[in-house]
Amino acid sequence: MCTFTFAFMIFLFGPPRTAAAELTDTGIGEFRALIEEKKLAAHGKAGPLTNKETSMLRGFLDQFEDIKFGGYLDTYIQYESVNPDAGDSIAIPPLMFDRQVNSFTIKHIQLWLYKDAPEPGDIGFKISLDWGDMARRNTNNRPVYDDGLVAQPIGTAPVPGQTGGRQVTFSEAYVLWNIPLGKGLKAKFGKFPGWLGLEVWGSLWNPNYTASYTNSWGTFGNATGLALGYDVTSRLSAHYYFTNTTGTFVNNNKSFTHGVELNYILPDFAFFKSGWIHFGTIWGPEHALNNSQWTQRYDLTVSLSPFHKLTLVTDCNWVSDPIRTTQPSGRIKKDNHAWGVAQYFIYDYTARLEFVARGEYYWDQENVLGISGGDGASFAEVTGTVNIRLRENILIRPEIRYDKILSVPGGSSHIWHHQDKNITALIGVSYEF
Repeated sequence: MCTFTFAFMIFLFGPPRTAAAELTDTGIGEFRALIEEKKLAAHGKAGPLTNKETSMLRGFLDQFEDIKFGGYLDTYIQYESVNPDAGDSIAIPPLMFDRQVNSFTIKHIQLWLYKDAPEPGDIGFKISLDWGDMARRNTNNRPVYDDGLVAQPIGTAPVPGQTGGRQVTFSEAYVLWNIPLGKGLKAKFGKFPGWLGLEVWGSLWNPNYTASYTNSWGTFGNATGLALGYDVTSRLSAHYYFTNTTGTFVNNNKSFTHGVELNYILPDFAFFKSGWIHFGTIWGPEHALNNSQWTQRYDLTVSLSPFHKLTLVTDCNWVSDPIRTTQPSGRIKKDNHAWGVAQYFIYDYTARLEFVARGEYYWDQENVLGISGGDGASFAEVTGTVNIRLRENILIRPEIRYDKILSVPGGSSHIWHHQDKNITALIGVSYEF
């Protein structure tokens, strides 16, 4: 009886055993159409948006209307005549950013979001995310040791140098508010680029591919804090900065760093056209933790175009550091100085082809910045770069650079793998989007 009942239930509720050959193509199509119809019926058809829904959608999309998105990819390979041993970050010490030799290197990948605040009362922001070898060097002092190394002993100062194995960081992250005072007082709150020198720490927009001594060692990459900017006239703008110790993740707890920036557009005079002057300075406790001694940095940049397509730029830099430093003679000395001058010759042959030559002298014989990698020294360099824009977004940059150690007081100048000079040959390829 149980067997009969079970078999009868299978007969009633089991699937019909119709041979596949009995279904025609037409039948299969009708069957599929029926299934799709039932699916649509189950979900229901979407009706038109109501006025409230339309208003909400427009309000949501309006938030992104003025937001700009962009970025770039920067790669290079370089060779040095001193032929350093294989390894990581082995270029001569003056090359702060382009540290890899005989290696194809992903130097910098940057993605950014930006919303301007052009009118008084507007609010904007900027976020720049960075990947690659250069992201390791974005922040000069860090509160912990590199990844993979032992933990930093409690109470010791942040380690000066690169940011180590962390090849992802952000170079900018700030809120922008155009305060409705007068013509508009622009306030940035967060992390923003430094305001000293001609070059920025990302090389894509710099005249040369490699950075100068002046803009590597005499300036800094970024700062975190408050920035206020005001257009005094159509030619003059002034900025004040109140920040953490520049180029660091954490502040020196003794005080904050102060900065001033002035920009002036020169009126055309005789054959000098399109001129401008930029002055920037900082002063504050720029050393780690609770060191209360104040560092000073000053930078003056002047640009003029005496002839059509030719631009001359002069960048002068001076640093005063109060901290006690061991001199080449062996004695301990405070209130040490470093200074340098860089001269640029920029010739825009066409919109797609530019030639740049740079000559520079930098004096660090009191070992303020440690450019030589140890003892104080004075240096000179000459760099030639060709900027070739194949298309609107791709840039190829072959470059030759000659570095020379001029003097090392009390020591030998042959400190770059037993050489006092070096030739760097490189080619960079960048894509901007």
